[in-house]
Amino acid sequence: MCDIFALSAGYNYTAEDYLPVFAKKAKENMHGWGIGFFREGQPVVEKSSEQVFDGDQVHESFQRLARVIDSRIIISHISCPLSGGQHSAHNDPFTLPFLDHMWLFVQVGGDQDIDGYQTVNEPRLEADVSAARIFEYLRDQLIRHTKNHPYGTLYVGLRECIRKLLSDHPGLYTFFLANESVLFGFSNSRRLLLLKKSEKLGDILLVTSVGERLSPEEWLSIEPDEHSQGKLMVIAGPDVLHLEDI
Repeated sequence: MCDIFALSAGYNYTAEDYLPVFAKKAKENMHGWGIGFFREGQPVVEKSSEQVFDGDQVHESFQRLARVIDSRIIISHISCPLSGGQHSAHNDPFTLPFLDHMWLFVQVGGDQDIDGYQTVNEPRLEADVSAARIFEYLRDQLIRHTKNHPYGTLYVGLRECIRKLLSDHPGLYTFFLANESVLFGFSNSRRLLLLKKSEKLGDILLVTSVGERLSPEEWLSIEPDEHSQGKLMVIAGPDVLHLEDI
């Protein structure tokens, strides 16, 4: 089973204390990995099809990135063998430009009838994996919704797009969607663990799908209500602005 991780802060942050722990906790998912972050407002993605563990150590390149990345938002994905092809291009995160922002996307899930989706917008993602099709679908729906509701909020727009996604392509979805200043998280299947933590320079917020806590603190467990379509959260800096069942 794949796993995802996100960090959000009000300042540029290096996640060297958390990304390697995330890799260790998710080490059974050893098919490949990816890390995405923002540099001067532009997304940067590093991926590898190699195992996140080499012997009994976290992959050297993964550890190096954890030390040198400096970003307000950092997301990561560790792949399981069923998540896609053998090439790193098939690994999350993916990036697309729309609505005057550059976006990063990672997801885990299953039983999704979306692989045949054909986007109506450019650019198109070349990777032949479900995550790429989900990202394109959300992009297309958000563009359409914004044209129809130009004064609406991005949160409401994404909520409606997710509802349509679940209607058009039922399945199990857990994902992070982020631009340079805001992070969205959604799940209708996996439990997410959340922690707001104080550091020397200020507060940060961590979210992950890994079943075990990444630090000794008491993490908040986030699960959708059994009668809802899923739980949607909006995070800016170290603060959760919305956390609701849709």
